[in-house]
Amino acid sequence: MVTNEFWLERWQMGRIGFHRDEVNPWLIQYWPQIGRGAKVLVPLCGKSADLLWLANQGYDVTGVELSPMAVVEFFGDNDLTYQTEQVGSLKIHTAHGLALRIVEGDYFDFHETGFDACYDRAALVAIPEDKREQYVLHTKQRLTPEATLLLITLSYDGDQAGPPFSVLDFEVNELWGDWIRKLASEDLLQLDERYQGHDRTFYEESVWRITA
Repeated sequence: MVTNEFWLERWQMGRIGFHRDEVNPWLIQYWPQIGRGAKVLVPLCGKSADLLWLANQGYDVTGVELSPMAVVEFFGDNDLTYQTEQVGSLKIHTAHGLALRIVEGDYFDFHETGFDACYDRAALVAIPEDKREQYVLHTKQRLTPEATLLLITLSYDGDQAGPPFSVLDFEVNELWGDWIRKLASEDLLQLDERYQGHDRTFYEESVWRITA
């Protein structure tokens, strides 16, 4: 069962195969043209280098992450100093000299609104099926009516054990409705040996742009 304790234990044990040290190429290629200073939300951000890339483009970036270890490692890995403020059940870590902060705590306890854009590389695929609708609704409530979302998903057959979970195209359409548009996809079975040997015929990563 995927619980908060599950994720905290994964970080403590170093079982973070979902983490990538480099900036995601889909982000660089498909991030929408929005004005500098726009507020960008990154749910379940981990210690992703994508946060720093977005901040360096001139955006006001807010990541939300459950694991305190991930937060500390992000600031340490990037030689960033920061200050911390407790707000209810959440800890807000704000970088010095950069429009970037990470909110430490349960994403469903985060209720700030007014975000102009959202970047989801590893959040939806980390959410069990029975909570995905709740996750999408909660995310929509954080965004402005004109906001844009860049979403990256995985879909695969064979062993369905996750996370990351398989989220098929029809599910993405059902969750996000008429705003959805698939931009690109590639079969990772042909590109990365880590995804081979699981009795699968496809393991596809897709990138979507959604205007809420």
